[in-house]
Amino acid sequence: MYTPTPEEIAFAFDLGNPDGSLVHVRRGDNDAWRLNTTTGSYFVKGYFPTTGGQFHGEHLTDQLAFAMAFERQALEAGVDMPMPITPTDPLLGWVTRIEDRLFRVYRWIEHRTSQPDQDVSTWLGRTMMQVHQLQPLGRVGLPQWWRQAVQSPAAWEGWFARARNRGASWAGLYLDCVPHILAVTARIAELCDVAPDLVTTHGAFKSHNIVMSPSGPILVDWDSVRTDNAALEAGRVAYIFGAGEPERVRRILAAYVAAGGDLGWAGPDVFLSVTRNHVQVLSERIRVSLGEATATRWMGDRATIEAAIGETLRNLPGTIDQLRYLASTVGNLGFA
Repeated sequence: MYTPTPEEIAFAFDLGNPDGSLVHVRRGDNDAWRLNTTTGSYFVKGYFPTTGGQFHGEHLTDQLAFAMAFERQALEAGVDMPMPITPTDPLLGWVTRIEDRLFRVYRWIEHRTSQPDQDVSTWLGRTMMQVHQLQPLGRVGLPQWWRQAVQSPAAWEGWFARARNRGASWAGLYLDCVPHILAVTARIAELCDVAPDLVTTHGAFKSHNIVMSPSGPILVDWDSVRTDNAALEAGRVAYIFGAGEPERVRRILAAYVAAGGDLGWAGPDVFLSVTRNHVQVLSERIRVSLGEATATRWMGDRATIEAAIGETLRNLPGTIDQLRYLASTVGNLGFA
């Protein structure tokens, strides 16, 4: 994997003369470095060449083209977000190529990562609504990627039969969990063609993508832009940032509604995207366990995958009940 020199990055983005080396700060879906130069401090992102289109198109450049167009809209609308740097010789928008690798640069934000005890509820609800207002699509239905969670009863039965043959530790949980899974996926299938309020959105409202600058929270990492249902994304984001605690979840959703968000149609389904994610990740891990797919980096080793499957299966019925109760507790926001 090619790592550029500080001089190459500084030249490609007209950043002045480097003041020290590239300092590696993160490896996840991409590499990230900090670079100080005579003109300031910068965040450098290097993409992996094998990364695909994720949500739009086959290739990384397809996804980035779609994402950067939306990112530009968000900048123009005043969303709290970092400022990208235009390269001197762009390959695409804010992206340039050095050797066999694509790179982007932003101005560095002096920050601390958002901590669990920091209440960003009002900002988060307002910012979600600000993002959802940018590009409403004016049509009904859930995006195609939601359907990845919907597997037939025969598929689940077949997976568990193979698991029993292999002696998998979680194979005996079929009757306790799969009826709940099928009820959830049946509801997703019902909504696939009728759910209102499809929008383009940031796509990764997660705690590691909110940094606390001296002036307040900043929403970073706009590479995962995708379409989603506005109300159902709001429910999932509120659940994640509220850590499932009713009062914290309620504050986020109240801020979203106060900013103009519409949760009216969702009712008891407002947290359906939370359950969808559990079921989708579960099915992905099961396919890896059975040799039908290759493990991705975030899954860990085989023992970790097997343990996670068992834990999810044991907890899922209770999680579904909790989410149903949680939806009822926020009813006086006008959507349950």
